[in-house]
Amino acid sequence: MYAVGVVLLLLGFGMIVLGSLTGSSATVGGFVLIGPIPIVFGSGRDAGLLALLSVAAGLIMVAMVYLTLRQTGRMGTPEPIEEPISIPPS
Repeated sequence: MYAVGVVLLLLGFGMIVLGSLTGSSATVGGFVLIGPIPIVFGSGRDAGLLALLSVAAGLIMVAMVYLTLRQTGRMGTPEPIEEPISIPPS
């Protein structure tokens, strides 16, 4: 999954660079999720649609993380505490 994320990130940067080099007008939109507070932004003709799509994608990613943690049994369970090694007195 890490490799897929890196490839998608690089493809996105490449598309932005190609769009800026061709001189065409671009529409951007997105959101940043800081804790429970979403910050939605956009610019251009289709910015509202792009912002909604990015919010939907973000919600899908949050749901995937939640389901993954729930399936592996690591959600809500504390990490085991390792006992310190005691050295017997000599």
